[in-house]
Amino acid sequence: MRGVEQHPALYDRVVQPLDTGKLGAWRRQIFASLSGDILELGVGTGLNLPAYNASARVIGVDVELDLVRRARDRGAPVLVGNGERLPFPDAAFDYVTSALVFCSIPDPAQALREVARVLRPGGRLIQLEHTRTNHALPDALLDLITPLWSTVAGGCHPNRDTPALLLDAGWQVLRHDRRLGGLIRLLEALPPARP
Repeated sequence: MRGVEQHPALYDRVVQPLDTGKLGAWRRQIFASLSGDILELGVGTGLNLPAYNASARVIGVDVELDLVRRARDRGAPVLVGNGERLPFPDAAFDYVTSALVFCSIPDPAQALREVARVLRPGGRLIQLEHTRTNHALPDALLDLITPLWSTVAGGCHPNRDTPALLLDAGWQVLRHDRRLGGLIRLLEALPPARP
């Protein structure tokens, strides 16, 4: 079943009101200072694109053709693809970014390996993700709603622990800001050293 985020007009109507509040401010906070060659995973309809510095060269990738078309209308080159098999050569980007994406990637560990592959030496992963909170009651509620939510929201797992995924995969977390009691995380990380 296709979820809300696979329908461009519906997705924008749901998310854009959130962008007028804290979510939009957080997007600008983490993306505005980035420059160089940037890959945005799960670019969706391109809501993050205005948050980037004018000097940034952003390329987006998303699995949904309808979303890719909408993002292209917002002015960035966008390809159809997924985070587990990125259609880019090794060491192609200074940054890889994601916003509310890693919850929906079927194999996030494989996606992290792909992100590490396409990052240049010293390149970083910058994330704005919703995650487990590491508090018993909210996380129990997230676990409870995940099966239904995942069906309605196109595979989103609101109980995913993205910071733990990074650490388990050997990434060095340089920044880890918790917002909304840990439900939202702003993360910056370096990939494991290449062998």
